[in-house]
Amino acid sequence: MIHARFWSTHLIINQIAAIFLAALFINLFVHSPSNAQSNALVADLSQSDISINTDFNGASLLLFGSISGEQGDDIIVVISGPSSEVITRQKSYMSGIWVNSDSVKWKNAPSYYQIFTTKPLSEIASRDVLKSLAVGTEFLNLRYDSTVALDPDAYLEWADALKRNMQSASLWKTNETTVQVMRGALFRTQVSLPANITTGDYEARIIHFRAGEFIAEDRTAIAVKKAGFSAIIYHLAHEYSIFYGIFAIAFAVFAGWLAAAVFSKQ
Repeated sequence: MIHARFWSTHLIINQIAAIFLAALFINLFVHSPSNAQSNALVADLSQSDISINTDFNGASLLLFGSISGEQGDDIIVVISGPSSEVITRQKSYMSGIWVNSDSVKWKNAPSYYQIFTTKPLSEIASRDVLKSLAVGTEFLNLRYDSTVALDPDAYLEWADALKRNMQSASLWKTNETTVQVMRGALFRTQVSLPANITTGDYEARIIHFRAGEFIAEDRTAIAVKKAGFSAIIYHLAHEYSIFYGIFAIAFAVFAGWLAAAVFSKQ
């Protein structure tokens, strides 16, 4: 998958506005004694609505915010997409060719799952703390549908295969040391959404740690929707599937007849 980033005037203006708002958050929520405790963590995105059209090549967002923190505090950002069914297949070499010999259908795999951190995860918190907060692909509690029950070792092997497939598609990734925290108060990170993301509601979790201990958490959302002509096609295919199928068959027959007519005259 090729990632494309477009730095337009609109994006630069969004980032300037985001930095200004983040500075405003510090004045309102960090330096205000009355709100320091009740608003320990505030976060937002430079863009919360993403439109997918025919020339969509991905999107770059700025996630920013402020914490009532200290020097050396850490931030973990977890962005997850809508759950989907994903099939993982195992190939076997039989009679000189590779064929699909077995498969597992994951029923609640996140279509997108990326983590952004100030430091390597193992240096921010212990495995038990990360597990209690469900941070990491190994703690996703994936449900599967298979012809046979999987023992723990087999489950881990299939889960690792799912992780490799999603990583190769740039949909699952851990981006360590990508969150910047300045003076223990202002933080920011760049979030890239690839071109192959699915539509739906995405959740961003921002988690504040200090000396390995959980301090606070905030959440915000990203809405990814179809737009333009692709939105019309998507709506027809899902809401009027019978008519869409008839139209697709009729269009294919017409295109074939037109091509045959043109080549026959030549």
